[in-house]
Amino acid sequence: MVRLFLAVLAATICSSIAHAQPRVNEEEFLSLIGARHPGFLALTERVGAARAERVRAGLLPNPIGGFEREAPRNGAEQTTWRIAWRPPLDGRRGAAVRAAKAGLEAATFELEASRLALRSELRQTFAEWALTTERADVIRSHLGLIERLEEQGRARARSGDESGLAARRLSLAALEVQAEGARTEATALRARALALSWHRELPAEVGAERPPLPAFDDTVQTPLRSDLLARRSEVEQARWQLRLGRRFLGFPELGFGWQEIHEPSATIEGPILSLSWPLPVFERQQPDRIEASARLAAAEARMELASVRARAELSAARTAYLRLREAALQALETAGESDRVVESATATFRVGESRLTDLLETLRSVLSARMAALDLYAAALEAHRTLELSAGRPLTDGGSK
Repeated sequence: MVRLFLAVLAATICSSIAHAQPRVNEEEFLSLIGARHPGFLALTERVGAARAERVRAGLLPNPIGGFEREAPRNGAEQTTWRIAWRPPLDGRRGAAVRAAKAGLEAATFELEASRLALRSELRQTFAEWALTTERADVIRSHLGLIERLEEQGRARARSGDESGLAARRLSLAALEVQAEGARTEATALRARALALSWHRELPAEVGAERPPLPAFDDTVQTPLRSDLLARRSEVEQARWQLRLGRRFLGFPELGFGWQEIHEPSATIEGPILSLSWPLPVFERQQPDRIEASARLAAAEARMELASVRARAELSAARTAYLRLREAALQALETAGESDRVVESATATFRVGESRLTDLLETLRSVLSARMAALDLYAAALEAHRTLELSAGRPLTDGGSK
């Protein structure tokens, strides 16, 4: 008999596990969206443009080839071959290459900052999916309790133990919870669809686990933030662009060729050498220097503002997350004890020691407390995402490949 009972129990457990809803946590959700995902590839355009500008700045100028043929009637014929080239020895190419290199570094750092922002967006999407689903489950469970009480109230009204007013009031309470549940489930469906749109290979029936609230990290510093490094590279780029604007003397264009002159009595031929040098009399790149000076001043101002703001943001984000995390965990613990409050209030009402008004007020307070605890938990998750952005790096185990 004992063996039979154990066999039935094992079969029941296996059946429950087989039909359990698969669940994904935040770390798994983030790891499924790799660097080749369209969401990440859409951020790489600026890096590609900066890389192209770096290649363009390092290219040597093309030589210019020429050919002339003069053959007037009854006159001497002249044939000229010519090639000209301006060597990049005036300092412009070196400054342009360094400016483009700094621009590529700025674009690369900016890409890292954009990826972190996208990671924060993905974490927000996952948190909304998990928490709206949990809110819907809480309301569904609460509605089931009220419906059971309503059914019992109707039964007691039919037997004459209680008036029909209690059952009708329970029906109104159930209707109120149903309306709230419908709105919450609609929000949960939208959050779920948005989350699954990031990874189509996830099974349609998958569920989301509530993201954890990581322990407070007091070792985070701002100098490693990618956006601050990008501002620093932009300042370096502007400095080299200003140096480029100050170079108004160009290297001369060197020419070499061969010329042949055919006359009826003789043929004359020989090399041609030429030198062409633009004289900076009127235009000496004054507009370029004015623009580069303004760009450098603006870049330095942006870097200073970003540095000051980053320190302030990190300090505020640390304090806010520490406070919200503590409050959210405490609220969840308190809300977890509400089942005993509901059981006690229900039992008291059933034996006639309390009024229906007291029971409904208790049920409404319990539901509000549970929803408030989840809202506070969502605020704590948002505060951690803000802390992550302020730190400039992931602060959880999950990350994008």
